[in-house]
Amino acid sequence: MIIPVPPETVVHRIGGADPDNFRLKRAELKLIPPGVSVLLAGTAEEAVAAMKLAFPNSTKWAGELAVGTSTVASIRSVGFEVWPCPTLQFANHARIVHPEGIVGFREENLSRLALAFAES
Repeated sequence: MIIPVPPETVVHRIGGADPDNFRLKRAELKLIPPGVSVLLAGTAEEAVAAMKLAFPNSTKWAGELAVGTSTVASIRSVGFEVWPCPTLQFANHARIVHPEGIVGFREENLSRLALAFAES
């Protein structure tokens, strides 16, 4: 059973608010349901710090990282949903999913989703 995330919850997507950052990657296509990873609550700076702490040897998270920030309500307003998906590293991990599954991540929907985020 999925417990709904409150609409006022802040959502952070590491990598910024560009539509390309919301495209499903190979591993994300295999998820059930498919979706992109986000962190809930806190600030953009805290989200970046958490990623760097969890993966200290990864070059992917080195240097300055752009972060797209939104709310669950804004994401829902453009047709997507936020599902909580806690992991061992991130109790605040979630996934942005679309009710149509993979096909919901088409260009026009990704553009709307990106506009729901502000880059910090």
